[in-house]
This record gives sequence, C-alpha cells and structure tokens, in this order.
Amino acid sequence: MKNKFIISVLIILGMLFGMPNIVICDEHDENILLEKVFDYIDTYKLELTDTTANTYHKLVITTPRRNFTLMCVPTLFHVASGEREFIMESYGKIRFNTIKEYNMERQIYVSTVPHRSSTMSILRSYSVPDVYGVSMFHGHVLSPFHRSNRIYYRYTISEVSEDSWLVTFKPRSNNTQLISGFALVEHATGRITYTRFKGEYDMLRFDIVTNFDRPVNDPLALMPKECVINTTFKFLGNVMCSTLTNVYGCQHTLPDSIKSSANMRELNAVRPIPLDSTDICIYDRFFSNRIKTDTIAVEEPEKKKNNIGKIAWNLLEDNMLSSIRAENENGYFRISPLINPQYISYSNSRGLAYKLAAGAEYKFNEKRKLRFNARVGYNFKIEQFYFHNNLHFDFNPKRNGWLEIEVSNGNRIANSSVLDVLNEQHRDTIDFSSLELHYFNDNRYQISCNIAATDQFELMPALVYHHRSAVNKAGMVATGQPTVYDGFAPSLTLKYQPSISWPMFSVNYERCLSGVLASNMEYERWEIDASLRRRYSSLKRFNARVGGGFYTNQSTTYFVDFINFHEDYLPGGWDDDWTGECQLLNSQWYNASKYYFRTNISYDSPLLIMTRLPLAGRIIEAERLYFSYVQLEKTRPYFELGYGFTTRFISLGFFASFLNDQFQKFGTKFTFELFRKW
Repeated sequence: MKNKFIISVLIILGMLFGMPNIVICDEHDENILLEKVFDYIDTYKLELTDTTANTYHKLVITTPRRNFTLMCVPTLFHVASGEREFIMESYGKIRFNTIKEYNMERQIYVSTVPHRSSTMSILRSYSVPDVYGVSMFHGHVLSPFHRSNRIYYRYTISEVSEDSWLVTFKPRSNNTQLISGFALVEHATGRITYTRFKGEYDMLRFDIVTNFDRPVNDPLALMPKECVINTTFKFLGNVMCSTLTNVYGCQHTLPDSIKSSANMRELNAVRPIPLDSTDICIYDRFFSNRIKTDTIAVEEPEKKKNNIGKIAWNLLEDNMLSSIRAENENGYFRISPLINPQYISYSNSRGLAYKLAAGAEYKFNEKRKLRFNARVGYNFKIEQFYFHNNLHFDFNPKRNGWLEIEVSNGNRIANSSVLDVLNEQHRDTIDFSSLELHYFNDNRYQISCNIAATDQFELMPALVYHHRSAVNKAGMVATGQPTVYDGFAPSLTLKYQPSISWPMFSVNYERCLSGVLASNMEYERWEIDASLRRRYSSLKRFNARVGGGFYTNQSTTYFVDFINFHEDYLPGGWDDDWTGECQLLNSQWYNASKYYFRTNISYDSPLLIMTRLPLAGRIIEAERLYFSYVQLEKTRPYFELGYGFTTRFISLGFFASFLNDQFQKFGTKFTFELFRKW
C-alpha cells in the first residue's frame, strides 16, 4: 500500500510536468467516481465514535516581518519579540466522540516559546479535516467531497493507474468558504488516500497535505494518518509562517501518569518522525541561549531579583491581551482578554457596548458535570453595567436533566403606572424620552430545574426573585411612591417537540405571590413560544420563532417584563441570537404593553448574494436575511426587514423598520469578529 502511494504521488508530479500517459475521464465516468466518493462513508458504514489514538504534533513558526501590532493578536504575544523562529512538539492522546468532536491530551510538551505558552491555537481546528463532511473544519470551508457542495466546484478526473484516479477540483467562484486542490481516489471504493488543497479563511492562507492511507477496516479509517498544515498569516505589516505536522495512530502509548511533561528524552523516545535540520537549529539556539542566561543568573543573582519590568510585561500579556486558559481531561477554565475589539458591539437602538466573558467546567463522570459561565459588560448609551452569571449542573444527560442557578441584572424598567399614561394616548405618537417615567434597576435571581419526562416532553419548574430599586429615589419619596419593589414568583415551563424536525413548542406560566419573602407585588404572566432551527445542506440555516405573551391578575403595581420578548444590551457576534429580537424597536416598547405577538425569521447561507462577487467573496463568510413582525397594545403592526453579512473583520447588518405600510427609519448593527475564532 505504501509503494502504491509513492507511485501515485510520482505519477501526479509527472502529470504536472507533462507526462503523456494520463487519461482524462469522460463525463459518465466522472459522475460514477464522484458518486463513489460521496457515498463512501455510507457504503462502508464508517464512523469515528468513542475512539482513542496516540498523536504527535510539531509546530514550527517563523516571523519574517513583524512589528508591535503582533502583540494584539491572541496567543501571539510571546512570539512578537525576541527570536524569529520557534518550535513546539507534543505527544499524547486524542479522544473522538465524532470526527468533529474530540479532545486532545498533551502528555509531553516541549516548546521554545517563552513560558511554554500556547501559540497559534487556531490551528487545532485544522488538524483533523473532515473531507467527507459538509464542512471540513467545524462549520466552515465547504468540502468538495460532499454531494451537497458539488454545485460550488468544477471537477476534472484523470486515470493515473489501474487502481487510482486523480480528482482535481477548483471553485466556481472566488469565495473564502471554497478551496482548490486535488485528491487521489481508489477507483473501486471511492476512498480518498491522499489530498492536497489550498484556501484562505479567517486571516489564514493554508496549504494542507493529508494522507489517508489506511485500510477500510481500520478503526481510524476516517482519521488521517498524517496531516501537514502550512499557513501564512498577514496582519498590519506582520508576516508569520507556520508548519504544523500531525501524526495520528502512533505506536507508543504513554502511561496515564505522565501529564504535560517537558522531558526531551521522553519525547525523543516516542517521536514518530525525525527532526529536520531547521528544527535542530532552533533547538540548539534555544538551549544555548538558556545555558548562557542561567550562567549570568548565577553570577549576578541580584539582577534576577526585582525584575519588575519583565514581571509587569508578563502580567500585561497574560491578563490584558490574551485569554487565560487552563484545561485537562476533567474540565477547563477560561477568561476572555480584557482588551479585545471582538467584544465591542454597536447598534442604533442599543448604542455602544463592551463585554467580557468567563467560563469553567468540571466533569465528575460521564453523566455529571458542573459548568459556570459569567458575562459582564457596560452599555455606554444608557450608562449601565450589566452582568449575567449562571451555575449549571448536568445530572441526567439522557433525560436532559439539569439544575441551574442564575444571578443577573436586567434593563432599567418602569412600573405599571406607565400603562395608565399609554392608555390615554395613541402609542405611535408617544415620545418616551419626554415622559417622566419611574425607572427601576432590576436584580434577578432564579433557580430552575429541567427534566424530560419523555423523549418529546420536558418540564422546567423555577423560582424567580426580583429586587427592583428606584433610580431616582429622592423623586419617588417626594411623590410618596415606594423606592423598592420585591417579587417572588414560582414559574413552570412546559416544552414539547414531536420530533427533531418539528418546532419546539413551549408554554410558560409565572405567578408572583404577594407577602412571600417580602414580595409586594401580585400578577400572572403567560407566554407561548414556538421556535424552529433547521440546518440544510452546505451550511444553510433557517431560523423561525413565533410567540406571544400577556399579563393577567394585575391587582397591584407590577412590571411588564417578558422572558421571550426583551432587549439584550450585551449581544454577541454573528452566532448569537440576532433573530430573537427586533433591532430598531424602541427599547421602551418591550416593557410598555400588557401583551405582545411577534414573529422573527432569518435565513443564512455562506454563498447568497454578495459572496458571489469577485472581491467581496474573498472576505464574506456568510450572509443573512431578516424579517420581524411585532404587534403590541394600541399600536399599528411593526415590521423590520434586514440584510447582514459576516467577514473575518466584522459582522454588519442593515435594517429598515415600518409601522403598518409606512417607513419609519433605517439603522445598522455591527460587532467585531476579528480573531473571534482564535
């Protein structure tokens, strides 16, 4: 098999230099072979689940040109100065749930990067290309070897031997989601034994060579035997080149007692491929400089102390410009950088916002794990600090059983006295900024539990407590109004989904109990919701959400605060729920109607309108169409139409709003996407 592989590669090289013995297939033979490739996994019933393999990785980085801006790129702070060549090697295990869901455990890790810091971690997502899937790398880059993507590629098929055929492919349009290259395919089975392809995505130009030369009955048949990833990264005058070599299915198995060892002797004993002359030179230079540094430190110990500048520099990198990460097989801990443009967002209605995120997870066993997520931020338009923290415990994944505690603060809200004002006027003519509303800050606490009674039916009981305090306490006291409102409310949500292809239906009932835990309000609230998220071929998505809500039993002062119809002042990027709310709707309207009915629809596609243009297609990764409809109390129907796209730099949306058939205004929304996936 190895000899056949070498011969096939030689034939390819010969073909590139004009060998005359290559036979070009006709259209009939081309279709037959492509169908074999498309059906390969289903024909042989191959899957990669619950599989563990030994793996070796070697990353070599060179920086031909660099300047101070390289420090702003996540994980590249330590290679932005000093040496221009670095090498990192690791040996350990890779555990697959599926070919796109896997965990890597480094048992040996040797690096010339200062502090053994992780660098170019984005390359991990390129390490195991899913050549037979819709997307090769975790939701991006459309594979030419999947049937649904055939319309985006042109193919040329040539016979290079009795057993192997050469499939050359190139995109029909110049788009960042498409690649060009070639593959060697077994004629009898349609199995890809070797492929090389090039492309550009998310600031990286990549050239990937992958060897799949494994038997069909090998448990690792879908995993490459070797994958070499060459990348070039250019940013504001910086040029960085890297080569990541991955070898899977290595023979040597290390004891589980070895954890993140930096022992070079242990690595030399298990390394599956030899180092080349460049690798050896980088190591020699690194160890030589370290010996000199250690000698100077011994001769001048007083200079090693009080190195305040170096300590401050490291703290700046570790806490300001890069994420703080720690992980092992039992869990992880992450904090986002304090300075990062990707956490800035802006829209006409919400203004400018900045946020930070943190998360941690601990797995007790396969059935039980504890997860903590925190999101904090500041909205400059309304000058308010926001936070949302939740502690989530999974105790029965088979029945989607979990327990969650949430602590958060909501948007500033007015009490029900504003409804009396609105009842006297037509809502369309109201200028909310001119009304002297009694605004309250809202701190919210919730304990909820979820369990699936059947495969289609779930119950989620919850206890909710609101503590609302007046923003203008002196004004409230002067008018004889309370400055604090507390509300304790049991809640029950019922969810029903007949099958995975059907919408998720839910009904929520919440009743605030006066006199319980200092609660001084009483109300009932109902909300009904149906949501559908459908994924189609070639990364196309359709999202739809329809729902309504209303308040009953308003015997005391209360606050209009719906759970499925509210404004989020700290939205995320493209993948966050842009379809769950209106983009241009005045924020006051969310809390000024005793009932609502709404519909939100969006459609995503990586190649829709702009992406087919020669220049735009190089940077636009996906496009989205929006439609929103809202009906509120005593107002005409409200509509929004929108179009958005995401690039490697920003996500940008354009929206137009209408009251009935009359145009209201035009607005935009953007969030930074630069290095979000890094």
